[in-house]
Amino acid sequence: MGSHTVRLLIADLVGDTLIYRHYDHVVTHLGRGVAEHHTLSTPSLTATLAALESFAATIAHFGQRDIRVVGTEAVRAAHNRQELITVLQERTGLRLEVLDSQHEALYMAHGVLQALHPPPQRAVIFDVGGASTEFVCVERGQLRFQNSYPIGVVSLCDCEDPHQLMACCAEQLINDLNRAGLWPAVHQEDWALVGTAGTVTTLAAAQMKMTDYCPEKINNFHLQALQLDALSCRLAPLTSDEREQLPGIEAGRGETIFAGVQFVRFLLDFFKHDVMTVSDAGLLQGVFWCTWGQSTVLAAVD
Repeated sequence: MGSHTVRLLIADLVGDTLIYRHYDHVVTHLGRGVAEHHTLSTPSLTATLAALESFAATIAHFGQRDIRVVGTEAVRAAHNRQELITVLQERTGLRLEVLDSQHEALYMAHGVLQALHPPPQRAVIFDVGGASTEFVCVERGQLRFQNSYPIGVVSLCDCEDPHQLMACCAEQLINDLNRAGLWPAVHQEDWALVGTAGTVTTLAAAQMKMTDYCPEKINNFHLQALQLDALSCRLAPLTSDEREQLPGIEAGRGETIFAGVQFVRFLLDFFKHDVMTVSDAGLLQGVFWCTWGQSTVLAAVD
């Protein structure tokens, strides 16, 4: 349950392969206004609960009993999160677990690294969400750094000065990476830059002009800074509705995708990279792997 999108995955683990039986997602903008008011709005709650009730019906149809429901930054930061937790359980029987930022970052890294072939020896992995962005640094299968920052595409759209918000995030990230002994090492060419989650995958899909989204084509796709510049110029003059008419940009992302391309481009400059790798797999798949499987690419999550 993200700050922008709620997702459902029903899958089987066969050996080290995750086989999808059913996947669905709905853009509900759960995190809209949370950064400013620390409250889940009534429209966002209504949309999210409707999506989750539909998911619960699908889960029942598939006869699933092993179920895990997790929430991220929007739920963590909201003073009225208990309302969502209570109503969801009353209506569907689903129990919502609110992830702390450390586990969110770890699960995301597990999901990403399982999908990349071959997995990079050294990587900075980032997950741009609606209300937060997670950064993880891994080296030879070991976690070197993890942290979550209260900046995402919804909060960038909500704030008066998005460039100041990005600058504040960058300053804090530099301080944190410096304390971890990784700044400026992460600028070196042998450190890959990998992005995941809906904003990044939408940019990749838009670059490929996808009319039918294909996760297999998204995984391991290389997205260049110059391509992001061109996408930014193309998106800037368009309305939200017009952006959603472009191949690769789904309904519900028109409002936030321009802020998203600006932030991702900012991160490429920040890490001094001209190209990044994209992963469709991320937090959702990482939760699955760490709950019911054994990840072979990163130390286990408790």
